[in-house]
Amino acid sequence: MSSVLLAEDEFLIRAVLVDALGDVGVECIEAATGREALDVIESDRPLGAIIVDIGLPDMSGEKVIEAAARHRPGVPIIRCSGASAPSGLSAGIKTHSFPKPYSASELSNFVVSLIRKDP
Repeated sequence: MSSVLLAEDEFLIRAVLVDALGDVGVECIEAATGREALDVIESDRPLGAIIVDIGLPDMSGEKVIEAAARHRPGVPIIRCSGASAPSGLSAGIKTHSFPKPYSASELSNFVVSLIRKDP
């Protein structure tokens, strides 16, 4: 199964999600900041999905999503936010919204459903 980029600044949330994703066989590449996430997005590492918290400390998660859409077309992007405000993303960028709070098992099962390879 593919690796997933997890851009989440809150250590405890990130740790719980890494464990939950690992439990379902998904390797997680962790990023605590937008810059760390961009470094992974701009690298050659294969990614099956990208999970982005909108409230990153150094830049808007939406900027990370915009970069992901440019550099990783076709890779599913999951936008996590506790805010009910509409997204400020450019038109045409498709994301899967996952509202906070969520359970780690719900998110990990959703990720698996996105990256599962059917024979």
